Amino acid sequence: MKFDPHTHTNCSDGANSPEQIIDHAGKIGLEGIAITDHDEVEGSRTAEKYVKEKGLDIMVIPGVEVSSAEGHILCLGSAPRMEIGLAAEDVIERIHQSGGIAIAVHPYDSFRGGVGDLVYKLDFDAVEIYNGHTIMSGRNINKIADELGLPKTGGSDAHSLRELGNIHMFTDDEVTINSADDVIDAILNKKTDFIAKTSVERILDYGAGFVDRIV
Repeated sequence: MKFDPHTHTNCSDGANSPEQIIDHAGKIGLEGIAITDHDEVEGSRTAEKYVKEKGLDIMVIPGVEVSSAEGHILCLGSAPRMEIGLAAEDVIERIHQSGGIAIAVHPYDSFRGGVGDLVYKLDFDAVEIYNGHTIMSGRNINKIADELGLPKTGGSDAHSLRELGNIHMFTDDEVTINSADDVIDAILNKKTDFIAKTSVERILDYGAGFVDRIV
């Protein structure tokens, strides 16, 4: 199963509606999508409703990107509402209470808010080692994930259709996927891998997407 676990819609700061994201995901061959708007769950819930109403053959994985006091934390497997600016430790606890997993996204991005060295201290379930918007990182995140023994994720962080899927994940052939919970289990059991465009291609995608967001 091919899926993009990190995307945004116009329910937060993206250019496109949840319905447009779902339709385009299907067109480019994705079989699953997580809409992880910043501190907003309406996009994820709208996407789930749209897929059910239209009978579309694409899986919506519940999610949200939470702005903690110390940096961004991705929740997958659930979409809990919570206040902006909570301590990262409290965010992770609430994610777990809601049945989701907590992922340290772009933790050492040179230009955006990641949790940094809190990956060593807090109870994260996985680390995002590939992000479509991260061109420069202050640390070798892949090595850090290995040191910590944590599962790895990667996603486009798309804010436009052009960016969608430029980094995405796929599950191993022997993994059976019937639900979003199965996708989460595959991540936790390290039964996934990645496909990524080059940095140059992603920069071009980002530029085109940025234009879409401001016009």
